[in-house]
Amino acid sequence: MGHERKQMITFLVSARCNLSCTYCYVPKLGKIKQDHESIDIDFSVAGMKDFFENNKSRTIRFFGAGEPTYVFSVMKEIRDRAYDMVGDDLKVELQTNGYFSDNIADWIEKNVDIVWISCDGPPDIQDKQRPDVDGKPSSDVVIRNIKRFSKCSNMQFGVRATISDDNFSKQVSLLEYFQKLGVRYVCAAPSYSSTANHDVSAPSLLNFARHFVPAFYRAKELGMFYQTHLIVNFDERVDTYCRACTPCPHLTTDGYVSCCDWTLLGPEYLSGPLQQLVYGKWDKKNKKIIYDKDRIKMIQARNVKILNEKGCHDCPIISNCAGGCIGKTIVITGDLYKANDAWCEATRYLAEKIPLNKGLFPCRHS
Repeated sequence: MGHERKQMITFLVSARCNLSCTYCYVPKLGKIKQDHESIDIDFSVAGMKDFFENNKSRTIRFFGAGEPTYVFSVMKEIRDRAYDMVGDDLKVELQTNGYFSDNIADWIEKNVDIVWISCDGPPDIQDKQRPDVDGKPSSDVVIRNIKRFSKCSNMQFGVRATISDDNFSKQVSLLEYFQKLGVRYVCAAPSYSSTANHDVSAPSLLNFARHFVPAFYRAKELGMFYQTHLIVNFDERVDTYCRACTPCPHLTTDGYVSCCDWTLLGPEYLSGPLQQLVYGKWDKKNKKIIYDKDRIKMIQARNVKILNEKGCHDCPIISNCAGGCIGKTIVITGDLYKANDAWCEATRYLAEKIPLNKGLFPCRHS
């Protein structure tokens, strides 16, 4: 099952953000209509009902085209409505930029089971790559919250770091920095400098991978686990890359259901290929979600069997890769079933350096 194990419904609750990250791939706020800035509660409830009826998972996740805590009251209401449906079986995950008050942190500590804070490193890196919307440093607040949640025994906590090209060689030192903050789990991703409306200018994934390997083993020495989306299925053989291919619902602020974090908004804001990952639309008048069954079948067909037929048949690690990230790949190739050569090259390199199928990873970043 691999990364597919993370079955959950994701609420992309806000299209507004309090940071201005240099590599953000989301359309700028001025391009987003005012009534598309926050998710509809009725839509969220309808999505949960459908998900809980058709999936054994009782996990909800908050993410967003913007920062989920920006609409804190909406987050709280969705969590409470979910609890009304499934009670103590509810699990809550939050992926956040960590730039929030102690009041919000108090609520998170009491109500969230898994927290990932995006932080790119020490203040000099964090403040350069992730300033607030006024261009001011964000590191003081973010690092304060990282230190706080690192001490929480009632949640699984990790840091998600975006690594720019000029920081690829600093991955070991970044891990050592996070270890001093008390962090045990770190997920790294190379930056993709684009918006969802334009072509992606991808960094050298192979160069990132070459520097990832020594950091991966350094993490073990430090009692940490270091991961990247290139290796998420190295712990066991899989049929599909992740939950996006099942698909698991991601509810957008403009009333669509997509399967992937890379489709953070509906077709009005997306480039052509990404529209293939949208498979549902909120019917506000009739209070129900209309699902496109043909689109669902098309997404589900993105599996090892089809990829073998489409060109991956000679790949020795296809069952530990399954085509890679569906969102990133379709943006680059334009084809749901076509592999991204750069992703393949980097993943094969990592598979030569990191053992495969040696037991389940201790955590899985979404």
